[in-house]
Amino acid sequence: MITVRAVGVDDWATWRELRLAALADAPHAFTATLADWQDADEARWRERLAAGARHLVAEIEDKPAGMVGAFDNPDGTVELVSLWVAPFARRRGVGEALLDSLMDWAGERTVRLEVFTSATPALELYRRNGFVDDSEVDGKLIMVHAGPTARYLTELNADIWEPYRAAHAAGDTDAFLALHAPELVRAGGPTRSIQNLDEYAAASRAWRADMNERGSRVAIEFRFTERITDGELSSERGVYRLTGTRADGDQKVFHGHFHTFARKIYGRWRIVVDYDNTDATAADFDAGTHPDDFTPYLTQA
Repeated sequence: MITVRAVGVDDWATWRELRLAALADAPHAFTATLADWQDADEARWRERLAAGARHLVAEIEDKPAGMVGAFDNPDGTVELVSLWVAPFARRRGVGEALLDSLMDWAGERTVRLEVFTSATPALELYRRNGFVDDSEVDGKLIMVHAGPTARYLTELNADIWEPYRAAHAAGDTDAFLALHAPELVRAGGPTRSIQNLDEYAAASRAWRADMNERGSRVAIEFRFTERITDGELSSERGVYRLTGTRADGDQKVFHGHFHTFARKIYGRWRIVVDYDNTDATAADFDAGTHPDDFTPYLTQA
């Protein structure tokens, strides 16, 4: 079992143990070096802990397994530093647990960090947990995380909107239907009807079979006008653009409004209510926000 706790100046010995191990294990990942700290006395370690806004230690069965620190920046953002997971604890969720705790503490404040572009496992960890690339300077990537809402929207993109687009492009009806909850309520569409999942699945398969018979293919894109989520439920509105390409290359483009409600099922987002129409315009689509643009939907502290 992983536990994460905040530490202060009186926990300097625990922090020292982890920090020296980190500097020895991954000297390429930190600006500081082992030589800078290996002979530091108690007073220096206490001073280091006192200077930071937050220091967290992860433990597995009471054994120190990882660490992360944070500082308050003058502009109101939070600077993440010193993230490290002990070798015995890797691939066990320790990094995620540390980031979860730090993000809970940071609230909706933007968290930034610098990571070497060569640190592939660290980059993957940060991206999985809602950090996005901001800029690159001298071999270091600056990444930002704008709070829990950004993480939830990243999850929604990964669980629903990216595979939704990919399933249409590939003509994979099974993958498309898998994005919907068993209790789906589907409303609107060209037929302006209400369907359950079985009915919607039958209609989707028939539509795809007709498209395949004619040699046509379809691409879909999304722009958003509203994204509300608490991490377990979501309500998202926007405009879609559906581009149909016939076998002879002729294309037709359709636009419509959509409104979906989704919830997490066994850790993955699935669509529970799906409504759309065909009443939107290209201008409506262009006025929406790209799925990767979270800025209008983040709660400000």
